[in-house]
Amino acid sequence: MKILTVSDKVEKSFSKEYLLREKCQGIHLILACGDLPSYYLEYLLNSLNVPLCYVLGNHDEEPHQAYSTKKPFARGCTNIDQRVILSKGLLIGGLAGAFRYKRGKYLYTEAQMHRKVLSMIPRLMLNKIKNKRYIDILITHAPPFGIHDDKDLPHRGFKEFLKFMKTYKPAYLIHGHTFLQTEEVPMSCYQSTRVINTNPYSILEIDDASIRRQHNQKGKEETST
Repeated sequence: MKILTVSDKVEKSFSKEYLLREKCQGIHLILACGDLPSYYLEYLLNSLNVPLCYVLGNHDEEPHQAYSTKKPFARGCTNIDQRVILSKGLLIGGLAGAFRYKRGKYLYTEAQMHRKVLSMIPRLMLNKIKNKRYIDILITHAPPFGIHDDKDLPHRGFKEFLKFMKTYKPAYLIHGHTFLQTEEVPMSCYQSTRVINTNPYSILEIDDASIRRQHNQKGKEETST
């Protein structure tokens, strides 16, 4: 399965629809990790005609990106903050926002992020019972603590994400917020999770069948120990 992941910056090479379709040929799903204008998400959705799931970032409360709880931030797109949904055969969850360094709607302390995770536990446990796994992909705006984050408070990662990966073992954690230092997509591994910084975009080839086999094998190993 091919997945387009985007974050933080409108990609100039996507500005012409025919170039976008050419570059993203065969895409099955779009995942957006925050700090992107709603018109850009809607453009990607309408141009590629595939589902788009998103979380919001710490700058998504600015006037040009005003968010109302009565209306979706981006029409036709699915906000998965504090949710886990089944899309294209994958269990995908999201956690919006960045580390709290000032007052802001999508800025959180570690304790606040922990409470956000707690709200997801009932669905995660149900997934484990029904699907033999908690979650396949977690999208966030901020990175995990110590992985692709920076030393300054605004770009600090969350320790709560480390706990999440250790407990619920997503195959992927995809985030934005921090800046790339090279042209390559930085990918790290923590426990059994691949951590990917997608700022500003990446195209991932994911073998969803292998993800399910991997989780099933881990479940057998946990049962036998």
